[in-house]
Amino acid sequence: MKRIVLTIALIALCTGMMAQQQTGTWSLTPRVGMNSSCMSVEDMYVDMSEDHKVSAKHKWGFVGGFDAEYQAQQQVGISVGMFYSNEGYTYGEVADIGKITQTTHYLNVPVLVNFYIEPDILPGLTLKAGVQLSYLMKAKFSDGLGSYSRGDNTDSFKHVNLSIPAGISYTYHNFEADLRYNIGVTNVCKNVAGTDWSWKTNSLWLTLGYRFGL
Repeated sequence: MKRIVLTIALIALCTGMMAQQQTGTWSLTPRVGMNSSCMSVEDMYVDMSEDHKVSAKHKWGFVGGFDAEYQAQQQVGISVGMFYSNEGYTYGEVADIGKITQTTHYLNVPVLVNFYIEPDILPGLTLKAGVQLSYLMKAKFSDGLGSYSRGDNTDSFKHVNLSIPAGISYTYHNFEADLRYNIGVTNVCKNVAGTDWSWKTNSLWLTLGYRFGL
């Protein structure tokens, strides 16, 4: 009788361990949140004076989408996602002009390798890094003057952008808080004759998601 009980206990323990590892399974995590982004643009001079120089500031925007992940090993997962993000930069309120804002609408496809920290050390914590390809859907420039606003300026930017995302997430009962920073690699600006602009865009994403097993 003791042997039977011991055998059943060992089977239950092994089954529990297998369920925890979930190697070879897929999951889907929808996420929504906000981002803070900026471009490495030049300072703006209101009246060509150093005293009236205005630097670009971070712009807040919306980000939402999903990650589909394959659990390759117990502590390693590979994910592919698709996200919409509202990014850009702003000069804030500028004297005699008003608020100046550049908005870019991107469709992003991040491919990440997720490293799950040992459960006995930091349960629920994951480190992630990879590469992200972004497609520009639309861009718009606006200022407080209205009549001088350029409006749609999508043609001023390249349609494809490459960045390196790195981040950290914490999962609790399938809810996942994710913080990642996207480091711009390629020049997002189309250079016109006589210019050599090299603008890169960086963004910080904070999202909340819910993980479903597939």
